[in-house]
Parts: sequence; structure tokens; C-alpha cells
Amino acid sequence: MKHRIKLPVLAVELIIATLLFGILMTIVNSLTGYGEFKKELENLYGDITIQLAKTGASYIHTDSINYWIKHGPDEEWEETNQKLDTLTNTSDLAYIYVSVISQDYKNRTYVFDTVNKLSLEAGSTVIPFGTVSSLENKDEEYINNLKIVIEDGESYTSFTYKDEGGHVTTAIPLFGTDGKVTAIMSIVKPMNEIKAHKKNFLRSIIISATILTLLFIALYAFLLYMGIIRPILSITYETSHFAEHHGELTGLLKTIKHHNEIGMLAKSVEKMSHDMNKYIEDLTHATAEKERLGAELNVAKKIQAEMLPRVFPPYKNHPEIELFASMTPAKEVGGDFYDFYMLDDDHFAMVVGDVSGKGVPAALFMVITKTLLKDTAAHEFNPAKVFEHVNKILCESNESGLFVTCWMAILTLSTGELNFANAGHNAPIIKNGDQIKYISTKPNLMLAAMDGIPYTNHSIKLNKGDRLFIYTDGITEATNDYDELYGEERLLRVLQSVGENNISTRDILDIVRNDLNDFVLEAPQFDDITMLAMIYKE
Repeated sequence: MKHRIKLPVLAVELIIATLLFGILMTIVNSLTGYGEFKKELENLYGDITIQLAKTGASYIHTDSINYWIKHGPDEEWEETNQKLDTLTNTSDLAYIYVSVISQDYKNRTYVFDTVNKLSLEAGSTVIPFGTVSSLENKDEEYINNLKIVIEDGESYTSFTYKDEGGHVTTAIPLFGTDGKVTAIMSIVKPMNEIKAHKKNFLRSIIISATILTLLFIALYAFLLYMGIIRPILSITYETSHFAEHHGELTGLLKTIKHHNEIGMLAKSVEKMSHDMNKYIEDLTHATAEKERLGAELNVAKKIQAEMLPRVFPPYKNHPEIELFASMTPAKEVGGDFYDFYMLDDDHFAMVVGDVSGKGVPAALFMVITKTLLKDTAAHEFNPAKVFEHVNKILCESNESGLFVTCWMAILTLSTGELNFANAGHNAPIIKNGDQIKYISTKPNLMLAAMDGIPYTNHSIKLNKGDRLFIYTDGITEATNDYDELYGEERLLRVLQSVGENNISTRDILDIVRNDLNDFVLEAPQFDDITMLAMIYKE
């Protein structure tokens, strides 16, 4: 078969991977088995030495220890020492020693020290009764183990391994009749068997694992070639032909009769060949449709932008009003909106709203709400009454469950009286004299949330030079890469820093926007951002 991948490439790679896996499993199993073996052996030796230590402790009359230290050995001491010596030799212990530790843990006084005969022949010596040995050269772990026995009244066991084997050391407290620890009994038992056990164990498990691995590799290589490699080579050739000849196949896949995943793969490649041309046609159509929808959304974005007032300053014949506003949608179109208009020569209306959700549904609901608010305000100068009327209309056919937060104000230009109502919207910020603060009033329910809700009208007095900043939660709820909120406090600090009376409304929005950009950095915009600044001027 021409252009087919050579057999050794795939086969050798898989067999080498299997061999490496077998070696790895041999090592892991050996280490795991040895760890369990070592753990069980330590448990066995630990139990034995604790029992032997308890047996030795039963030979000693603990209350006599202080007497012996003061007056020297007596017949009772000799009898006890003989019993401990017998226990040392009959139990194959290296040695048993009983000592009293000083309160400052700087030295120990030996009361008993019995050494196995074999250890004596090897050169070990018996430490005489009353010998004081310094502990200042011992490490912190050694002293802490002594404290466990003396202060906590508990035993401890430690294991030491060497090339020739190892030994286990167990220490237990000796309690007097007053319940206090008088001395420590320590026994040391050689673990001569551990070296031989370790070698035998490792040898047997490595040999058996190696044999099983080789047998497995031989059988696996045969099954691998017949069941996987050869069919995969055929599939590989067909997929190459498929790519080079625009989805055409040679028919080689029909020779693969497997009923496993490889057979399913062969059938899938055949099906892919049949589906490719149809997929390309569908993809071409979908791409064209996506481009069409994108173009329509761009038109919708332009229409929405044109629906919002964009001429600034808005009224040349009303110099007492300086105003600037902007809306930046999170998607192509958004649900935020702002609006302002003269109701008559002396009344000026401002409104900022935020429709729940995003995209086209929110944009359509925004258009309806904005239109209703403006039409209603044309004959009703009370913002609360405007909200009640618009809320009633929106609730009548709101099957989608959308709602609108909204803040609306009507300013009497001749007096500076500002009447406003809040339908669940963020509190605006006002500069009134030298104070810059939030207009804190209890908000009413959002528009379109529930029919028949009453809304409250509030009133404040604006002086010449006072400023209003109205916004949506796209500012305060903007987050940075650390999921931190921009927040109301930061917004207030930014506006408090703008203290100049001659600053323009456009500059105010630019300052807030620049600070917001510095905060979020590269984090994406998740919500529409709307701002409106107004100055009541001379």
C-alpha cells in the first residue's frame, strides 16, 4: 500500500511505552511492597519490645530507685539486676538500661545497665551503677522523646537502620507509688533479620515482576499489532487520502470488521467523508447568516445611539443648563438609557434607566420605557405620577419578566426646585454648595415589577453652580481582574476630587471614565455603562 505509515514507527513506540510502563510498575510495586513489609516488621518489633520493657519494669520496685541512688546497691538491687540480665540474654536484647533524668535534661544517672553476652564479646561495656552521663550532646529530637516519657508518661519507640541490619529502641516510664515518673527503662533489640528479609523480598518481587512484564509485553505486542496497529495504519492512510482528495476515500476502511472503538472510528471516518461536503455547505450558509446578523446588529446599535440625545450643549436658549451624557453598551445593543427634554419654558426633565438583562430584548424594552416616560411627562410634571402611569402600562404585557430601574427628576429652572422619584435605581450624587454626597432616599420598586405600586415624590432645592451626577450600576459594579468592585465609595471620592466650579460636564464624565478604566484595566465589560452630569448655572 503506497504512502502508508511504516509499521515500526507506531509499533515500536507503543511497545517501548509498554516496556517503560512495566519497568515503572515493577519499581512502584517493589517500593510499595517493601514499604508495607518494613511497616509490618516495625510494628512487630515495636510490640515485642514494649512487652519486653513492661516485663523488665515488673522486676523493679520503683520506689527503691531513689534509695539506691543515695545509699548504693543492696541485695534487692543485685536480685533485680540479675533478673534484667537474664531477660537481656534470653530475649536476644542488645541491652537494658534504667536511668534517672535530671530536671533540666542535661544529664542522666544510670541505675541498671545489662548488656547481652554477644555484645560484651563484641566489645560493648557495662555502664556501672551511679554513672552520670551528659545529655548536652544529644539533639533536640532525643530530648523531646525523653520529655514524652517523663512529662507525658507515654512510651516511645524508634528504629535505626544500618548496612548490617538495625535495631529498635523502646523507652517506657517507671512510675512510683505517688504516680510520678521516677525513671526511664530503655531496651534495645537488634533487628538482625531485617537485612536478609529485605534482600529476599526485593529479589523475589523484582524477578517475578520482570518475568510477568516480559510475558505481558510479548502477548501485548501481538494483540497490539493485530487489534490496533494494523487497523490504525489503515485509518491513518485513509484520513490522509481524505484530506488530500477533498473528502474522498479509497474503500480500505470497509476491510476493518472490528466491533470495538476502532471499528467505530473507521465507520466514523466514512461518515465524516459523507458529511463533510454538507457541513461545508452549512458552514458557508451559517457564516453568511452570521455576517448578515452582525450587520443588522450594527444598524440596531446605530439606531439605538441615535435615539438617545447626542447634541451638547442641548439648549442654546437655556444657558442655565449645562449637561453631558453617554451610554456604552456591553454588547452590540444595551438596556441602559438616558433622556432629557424641556417640558415647557420653565421645566426641564432628566431620566436615567437600566433594563434588566442585555442585548436585543433589553434594547427593545428600553425603547418602550423611554418613549412612555417622555410621552407621560409631557402632561404630568410629577415624577412619581409619571412612574405610576408607566409602570401600569409596562405590567400589562410584560410576559418576558423584564423590569427597569429608573431615576427621574423635573427641575424648575426659575426656582431651582428639583422634584424626583427613584424606581429601584442607584442614588445620584449631588454637589450642593461645598458638599458632594449621595441623594439618600428610600427607593421604590422597579418599573414593570408589580402593578399598582405607589411611587414617592421627593424635592430638593438646587442653588446656582450645583451639580448632579446620575449613573447606572455598570459603573459601581464594574470588576477588575481580582474580582474587586469599583464601588460607590470610590465613585464618590472621584467626584469629590473634582472640586472646581468651572469644570465642564464633559470633563466630569471623562474623569469618571478614566478612573474606571484605570481600575478595571483589561477586565471585560459585563454591563452597560451610562452617565449623565448636569450643572445648574447662572
